[in-house]
Amino acid sequence: MSSTALLRAGEQTELDTFLAAHANGSMYLRAALHNGAALNNFAVAREAGRIVGAAGQLSSGMIALQTATDAAVLVRTVLQASSRPLAGFLGPYAQVMAARRDMALAASDFIKDTHEDLFALNLELLRLPALLQASPLACRLARRDESAQLVAWRAAFRREALHDVEGEGLLAASRADIAGLQIAGNLFVLEVQKQLVACCSFNARLPEIVQIGNVWTPSALRGKGYGRAVVAGALALARRGAVQQAVLSTGCHNLAAQAAYRAIGFVRVGDYASAILSPLPRRKAY
Repeated sequence: MSSTALLRAGEQTELDTFLAAHANGSMYLRAALHNGAALNNFAVAREAGRIVGAAGQLSSGMIALQTATDAAVLVRTVLQASSRPLAGFLGPYAQVMAARRDMALAASDFIKDTHEDLFALNLELLRLPALLQASPLACRLARRDESAQLVAWRAAFRREALHDVEGEGLLAASRADIAGLQIAGNLFVLEVQKQLVACCSFNARLPEIVQIGNVWTPSALRGKGYGRAVVAGALALARRGAVQQAVLSTGCHNLAAQAAYRAIGFVRVGDYASAILSPLPRRKAY
């Protein structure tokens, strides 16, 4: 029999220890915890006094899951203490599906609903593509004077990957995304002969592990290996510090992306789900 409650002061280390044992699928939760998110953003499930599950609401309103039990109970516990509406779910596929089922959310409620493969890489085993070693090509941190181009790319990414709707709201969100990533030093670009051709970011970061996200190559430049190169280059830069591990997820049917990630050393370690709710005003009190 499990019990569920909001995280309390003094329990952060215990929660992080639990999440670290499931590190590949818990990056959003661990990063939020390490970055000082409020305790009432997290709920934990316990059996025999031990944490066996957790949920946490991110600043976007998305709820990330890592639990062996009671996914929907954890979600409802977080939402009851939250001032933000539920925006969707992130986490291991079976756990996300369990939460959705128990909360009576149908596939039609979601504007993005993906079953993804989860990949991990020990950075000692990172294989740099030959393209990255060509002299005109370099991967580096993005500069502030490149923000306008990167905001346009981010808006295109959000339309394609997150199904955001065109408009000033999309541009405002894209500007905020790019500014936050640049301030944190988590946005990387690939440059060929002084022209930007691709970008990626660390969308969650801890001292020993990073999560790759937001990989983007403009459609006219795809098929040239630039996405693979920018990811490998960003990880090579991280490896110079203390980072030892990387994770990412991509669609189960995105065979081209999977091949690119496998080519630089990633291996499949599980499955994942990313489910974004429709913004229509149908948010009930769960």
